[in-house]
Amino acid sequence: MKQLKLSVSHREVLGSTACKRLRKAGIIPAVIYGKSGNESISINESELRKLMRATKGSATLIEVTNDKGNVKLSVIEKLHREPTTGAFLHVDFHEVSANEEMHITLPVHTTGESVGAKLENGNLEIVLHHIDVKCLPKNLPEFITVDITDLHVGQAIHIKDLSAMQGVTILGDPETVVVSCAEPRKIEEEPVVVEVVETVEVKEEVEATKS
Repeated sequence: MKQLKLSVSHREVLGSTACKRLRKAGIIPAVIYGKSGNESISINESELRKLMRATKGSATLIEVTNDKGNVKLSVIEKLHREPTTGAFLHVDFHEVSANEEMHITLPVHTTGESVGAKLENGNLEIVLHHIDVKCLPKNLPEFITVDITDLHVGQAIHIKDLSAMQGVTILGDPETVVVSCAEPRKIEEEPVVVEVVETVEVKEEVEATKS
């Protein structure tokens, strides 16, 4: 379980115009949703960048402390970015309770090298990049690890095949494919088209020869 700390400020100003002004000043608007109530906050952009570098795309518990001294344990539910530049626009945090199970989506990480892809010319395909789980915050793994070492051509790893994690319930259809190794695609040769060109005598040339 990875846990980080983040200092934020309680935000009174709301609305798109106010949020635009905040972003221009290097401050990112955000909100925390939870049982204790929804709270609008703001984050220094440089601090948010540090936080995202520290998470490295893994599921992370974040101890959010505002300028009034209130502390909320949370996870990032959604990070909004500008599509073209990737600039931060808004962050949605979800407050969690240390004593209550949480539902969260974990990234899938593969380990090893598939024997099917390495020796059998197969095509490895990661079908699920994220998987939903249920657990207490203290049992939260950073990601779901899938060992693909023994995966041959024509085989697949399903949700039901994933290794059990203590205190974690993996959600979803057990038959859902997570990773597969497909047979190499056959390249069909296109038929060669032979163009037959007929020789046509020009009538005028024939008549000229006779004369």
